[in-house]
Amino acid sequence: MGLSWLSAIKLIPWGDVVQATPGVVKGARELWSRTRRAKGDAPAHTVAPEPGDAAQLALRVRQLEEEQLEASQLINALAEQNAQLVAAMDKLRTRVRALAALGVLLALGLGALWLR
Repeated sequence: MGLSWLSAIKLIPWGDVVQATPGVVKGARELWSRTRRAKGDAPAHTVAPEPGDAAQLALRVRQLEEEQLEASQLINALAEQNAQLVAAMDKLRTRVRALAALGVLLALGLGALWLR
């Protein structure tokens, strides 16, 4: 059947993921700001497009710039969601450890009461 979800989650080095998340978010934000800045710095095309291939090329360049902007927006949104997911998973991992410790203490307490 392969790996179950639980065993797959256990295999993930969450410490490394948590440590790398701020860098991923920072990189996505830098990409987003560079893309926005490059889009803002580019002069508006006010001259009529040249006939033939040049006009098609200019149109394609504009399309690619728009796609790049949309892709950087998506990357930024995904990085933010990843950061939120990692924070939630870290919080859940801490809670599971606390519950496991509480379970062990409870089992030891019940064992001690049973032996009395």
